Amino acid sequence: MTCPGCGGTLEGDVQFCPFCGMQLRVSSAGMPTTRVGPLTPEQPVYVPPPLPPATPLDQPHYVAPISVAPINPPVSTAATVSLVFGIIGWFLLPIIAPIIAVVAGHMARREIAASGGRLGGQGRANAGLVMGYIQLAFVILACIVFFMVVLLVPASSS
Repeated sequence: MTCPGCGGTLEGDVQFCPFCGMQLRVSSAGMPTTRVGPLTPEQPVYVPPPLPPATPLDQPHYVAPISVAPINPPVSTAATVSLVFGIIGWFLLPIIAPIIAVVAGHMARREIAASGGRLGGQGRANAGLVMGYIQLAFVILACIVFFMVVLLVPASSS
């Protein structure tokens, strides 16, 4: 439908022309029947803003690519094993648990690096490695001290 006053294209059943502000009476067929009157000089004329240029998002067939990394990626199981055995090595199994912690920690770090950011647990793996290596150092130092004492005590008594 077009406005009889300005010739602008009207969409839907409107009572006023959005371009010139003319009031329209619409028949049941959707055609304007009479012109009620133009705007008076003191009434402002509504001029719609220009439409923005069409973007790919305006087209219904376009789907924007979504690339969202998970907030908390799943944690590597080997990293958790390394941390747990690193802690257990300090209290229950001072020889076996640190070895397991070191091996699992290195496996976890390799697994996390190969995942390309889809797997977490780097901190757990590092903590298990540190605790395992420190515990192994203490065990080795204790063995050296023990053998030194065992070897030096009989030599000094004779």
